[in-house]
Parts: sequence; C-alpha cells; structure tokens
Amino acid sequence: MPKVVLVTGLQASGKSTVAPLLASHLGPPAATLDGDIFYHGVVAGAEIMTPNPSAEAVRQLELRYAATALVAQHYADNGFDFVASDIVLGDHVERWFANLRAVDTYLVVLTPSVESIVDRELGRGGNNSYRDWQDDGGSLTDAVRALQTGLDDIPHRGLWLDTTDQTPAQTVAAILADLEKARW
Repeated sequence: MPKVVLVTGLQASGKSTVAPLLASHLGPPAATLDGDIFYHGVVAGAEIMTPNPSAEAVRQLELRYAATALVAQHYADNGFDFVASDIVLGDHVERWFANLRAVDTYLVVLTPSVESIVDRELGRGGNNSYRDWQDDGGSLTDAVRALQTGLDDIPHRGLWLDTTDQTPAQTVAAILADLEKARW
C-alpha cells in the first residue's frame, strides 16, 4: 500500500528541504510537493494567514490543504509513495489525513528550537516570513513563539523530532529509523 507522509512544522523548520530528501528514500516510485506551490498559486486576492485571519484567509488555507491532499491521493492511486510538506497545524492535520483513502499515512512534525528557526530565517536573506506574526515593535523571536503555539494544537501523534542540531540527511535518517512511530 502506498505511503503518504505529511511533514509539518513552522516556517524555516526544514520541511521543504527534508520532504524531497525523504521521498527520494521511499518508493520507488515516490513524489513530493510543497504546499507553498498552492499558496503562491493565488495571484489575485490572496489573503495572508495572521494570528487573527480573515474568513477568506482561512478558506484559501483550507483550499491549499485540500489541493495538496488531492495531489497526494492522485499519486498514491497510481502506486507512488508521496511526501507533502506544509505548515499544517491544529485540527487541520486530522482533516488533511481524512481526505486520504487506501494509503498508509504518516505524520512527521519538525520542532527545532526557536533560536534555530530565527537563525535559519535570518539566513534566508531578510524575507521575513514571520512578519505577519510580529506585533509592532515585536521581535522575530516573539513572532516564532506566537506561531509555535499552533504546534500545541496538533494531536500528539506521529513522529515529533527536535531537529535543532541535525542536518537534513540526519533528519531523514531519524525519520526512516522510526517510520513506524510516525504512523498516523
């Protein structure tokens, strides 16, 4: 039965790097998709998720999640293992998996330290993806901590990894070594 793995965590936690590397160790065949593809697909009327999102922002987020799950199911229906990466928090995780059928499902939550995320975000060259989570005069660290509370709302199932001191290859090795624990 095909495997579908959801790799989630905060922005700059390593999801987009780890997911294709993990997919390359599954299958063959195996495929991957970053949910940002659908986020960037809204080119007119995009609404950004914030601590107090508009109804339209939530609708667009849910469309993105549903689209990613549809692609995962499509590949799985055709015999592929599939690894999706996105920031999926709270009860959205359960709903994401509820969209899948006849596949083995796995959840991997990357949880590097706040300091590590801040360092990675700053290393990206100034495109602060946490800007909508920063209060006026607030720091990037405060913004990361604010979004990090969303991790607390994820059902504590699957494989949760503190990847602070891991390379992407080490993270993938840890996932593969404990894949059964990641089972949803």
